[in-house]
Amino acid sequence: MTLNKTLLAILISTSLMAGCNNSDDEVTPVPDNNAVTPPPDTSVVALTNLDTVYGYASENGGTTGGSGENKVEVTVCTGEEMINAIQNKDPARPLTIWVNGAITLQNAKNSRIDIKDVSDLSILGLGTQGEMAGIGFNIVRANNIIIRNLRIHHVRANLGAPGDGISMEGPVRNIWIDHNEIYNSLTVNDPALTDDQVKDYYDGLVDAKGDAQFITISFNKFHNSWKTSLSGSSDSDNFERTLTYHHNHWQNVNSRLPLFRYGKGHIYNNYYDGALESGINSRMGAVIRIEHNHFANMRNPVMSMYSQEPGYWQLIDNLFENISWVESPADGIVAGANPQSTGELNVPYNYQANLIPVHNVKATVLAYAGVGKIDTPPSPGLCAVPEPVEPTPDPDPVPIDPIDPPAQVDWASYDGSQDPFAANAVVLADGTLSQFARQQSGGADEPNLFSLNGDGTVRFDSTASGADRSRAKLTNVLPDDGVYPKFFTLLMGIKGNVGGNRILETEIALGDLAASSDTSRLKIVFRNDGNNSGVQLENANNGSSVTAGKGNEPDAIDMSVYRVYHFTISMTSPTTGNVAVYVEGNNTPLLALEGVTMRPASTNTDNYLQIGDAGSSSYLGDIDWVLWSNAGAYTPQMLKGLLPTDIGDITGYEAQP
Repeated sequence: MTLNKTLLAILISTSLMAGCNNSDDEVTPVPDNNAVTPPPDTSVVALTNLDTVYGYASENGGTTGGSGENKVEVTVCTGEEMINAIQNKDPARPLTIWVNGAITLQNAKNSRIDIKDVSDLSILGLGTQGEMAGIGFNIVRANNIIIRNLRIHHVRANLGAPGDGISMEGPVRNIWIDHNEIYNSLTVNDPALTDDQVKDYYDGLVDAKGDAQFITISFNKFHNSWKTSLSGSSDSDNFERTLTYHHNHWQNVNSRLPLFRYGKGHIYNNYYDGALESGINSRMGAVIRIEHNHFANMRNPVMSMYSQEPGYWQLIDNLFENISWVESPADGIVAGANPQSTGELNVPYNYQANLIPVHNVKATVLAYAGVGKIDTPPSPGLCAVPEPVEPTPDPDPVPIDPIDPPAQVDWASYDGSQDPFAANAVVLADGTLSQFARQQSGGADEPNLFSLNGDGTVRFDSTASGADRSRAKLTNVLPDDGVYPKFFTLLMGIKGNVGGNRILETEIALGDLAASSDTSRLKIVFRNDGNNSGVQLENANNGSSVTAGKGNEPDAIDMSVYRVYHFTISMTSPTTGNVAVYVEGNNTPLLALEGVTMRPASTNTDNYLQIGDAGSSSYLGDIDWVLWSNAGAYTPQMLKGLLPTDIGDITGYEAQP
């Protein structure tokens, strides 16, 4: 565009001079009605500044990672080597870790790579060989971190980690995520999974939560993802986050490009190609400068939806190609076919040397985004393939479930007559009093969505904002001595809803202080949403989710009425055991899993019972009471007449005549 204006100025100047030199003749300009506007330049802009940090990561002293005086460099082939290098980093010296192969769950012997309580660190792939296959980064309480030139993919959301390719949970400062290829899959080869379970199989590609500031995400290729990138985990995650996204390629994704709550965002020179549902979603007062981006073949590139308060945007010279706008007034606003700015953001840094014309964005981003586009040292040679390990035959299974009924059970109980967070709301098995604790999301207390009905029951209702989490947690519900087998019996008197909402989430974490590796948890989702209704155990069956009483199957149960739900857990080891689900005192289990690998706990020492909502769906249900015991895994037949008679409706568990 600048070249065209310069040429026009020269032509006008020459014409005026010619007029002055021929003063005897009057020259009358003739309009050129057949003038053709030349097509815009769509070529690749040659970039020479790929190693320069632009955007918010250039502020606050800049982001240098593992470079600088007295730096240390190591090359790793396994996740175990990477974890050791991070944990043993000298705080006084910058560290660069070169990745020379595929980092996996197996060679890491862990479910994630923690970058925690560390500063001045770079992790970079060598050439095109650096890969994070099924394992991601968890950045917590860290400063001055660079992650570049890595292929990060298929990070499962149910393996004891945040489930993101890169998760940043504040406080974090000065993070540069650059020239990576990060992806999952929009499909999962498991016909037993529902549509919602497929969407939750993986989580985000790059997420920022809590107090995360001075972050730049640049020249990455993001593709094949349901939940691509978010800034702010919920509407209560109120922090002044500052992120820049520039020169990224977003392809074949569903939404969150990014989803941005609170704070300030600058999104420039990105190429978007295909979004099934939506693009940039500015929410909860966030202000985003959206500049020189090319949006193509997608729906609702810019919008503010699904939060209690809107966010804002400033639109500067963006290109919209083959776009469909779908209005949804009840859920928020979309920029629409004639998009206008709704806010203004002036960024504090200089980025003009990095800003290219919008018509050059597509070709330039395709040429430069992803791995193998920056210079790295030569590889010292491919990583050695480990020797195969001969499998050890599994011993014959030993029955672990109790077969004799107890004479009595010392129950821990919550009777629903008080708010779960109220003092003395819980009676423990030894007779002492306790209470559930409110949890936090992004460093802020979650809202209390429990309310008393006045009849000895409590209602849980998150329908006002499905994005809000609200969890009541009680810790130390099992022995933490590392001795197996472990047992847990849980009974809940629950009434569902008739509106098609989910009802309640319950989670039992089975870790202990003696654990040095993965332990287990059982996540139960009571659902009444059409064909997905029933009692769902998330990822409990060797990584797959299963549902008892499912709405579209012959044994479907009506989840809207009051019932007693009964769960037993018998753990043979920290990661394997038996699970059974019973309903209404019927001794035939509605669902039984034997010898399964259960879902890993988020932390090995997690040991708790939690009720409420930890996701992003709307829940509505009533709780009459909750009983639990770690003395055994007791069937309904064993417990006839052994439930407290004054706790509420115990239909199906009365004493037998």
